[in-house]
Amino acid sequence: MRSTKTGCRHAWIAVVVCGLALLALSPLLHGQVRVGLEAAAASSDSLSVQINSGSSLSIASLTPGAVNSFSGGPVSITTSWTSLKSSRTAVKLYAYFASATSALQHTNSLNTTDIPSSAIQVRMNGSGGYNPLSSTTPFNAAASGRLLFTQTINSGNRTSSRTDAMDVQLNLTTLPQLPADTYTGTLRLQAQATP
Repeated sequence: MRSTKTGCRHAWIAVVVCGLALLALSPLLHGQVRVGLEAAAASSDSLSVQINSGSSLSIASLTPGAVNSFSGGPVSITTSWTSLKSSRTAVKLYAYFASATSALQHTNSLNTTDIPSSAIQVRMNGSGGYNPLSSTTPFNAAASGRLLFTQTINSGNRTSSRTDAMDVQLNLTTLPQLPADTYTGTLRLQAQATP
């Protein structure tokens, strides 16, 4: 990850293989936010999720108490499926954190503030508004995720794939006094063939 020598606030996103890292630097203690991204599929069918690009997204100046958009391009995600069962009617892709209240956890023992999953917002393919990761998914009980897409399956696309672009924001409007610290967590992407 990068570091800063100025008093500016900065943030970066980096995707390495299947890892997405959000990095936010604070001027006082050089605080950081890091989110690893894991991709997986959940069913006996042949499903895969791959991160293609988006390894150098950044926020030039992080503003506490505001929505901070990552620039440098979206995260490119390819979801593929092969020979789905004839009973399958849809492929769905979800993003989620393990915890709703502490999606990004503090690391300094003097700090007790964590960043909730609802502060991380996503949108797909550059359209519509950003949505917080604040819903339940089939993979977690916490209200810390979001359905990213539903692809209808029929006899013509039982073997197929799609590539989507995921934009990510860090919404700090509810955290105007976020302490400088290193915050870490893992954002998971998981595909499912249904029913």
